[in-house]
Amino acid sequence: MGLEFGNLPVRIRRIVYYGLSPLEQRAWAKSITHGMPNLLSRAMRALPTVLPGFIMSAVIYKWSTAAHDRYSRKDPKLYENDK
Repeated sequence: MGLEFGNLPVRIRRIVYYGLSPLEQRAWAKSITHGMPNLLSRAMRALPTVLPGFIMSAVIYKWSTAAHDRYSRKDPKLYENDK
């Protein structure tokens, strides 16, 4: 019994290793029946905290684009005497 990997004299206790074959896993199990309602309930719980920020961002964006368009217009009075 030599000191080679796999036969070391060190004992590790209270550690349990579990393994599952990739062929035995069900990646999409209960994704529709459990996942979608869970997603909707989490979104509805987060909505009151997120919604005011989204509304304020949309209002500021709309105001700033309108102000930019208003300030970037040319004044027709400056060009009345041009030929």
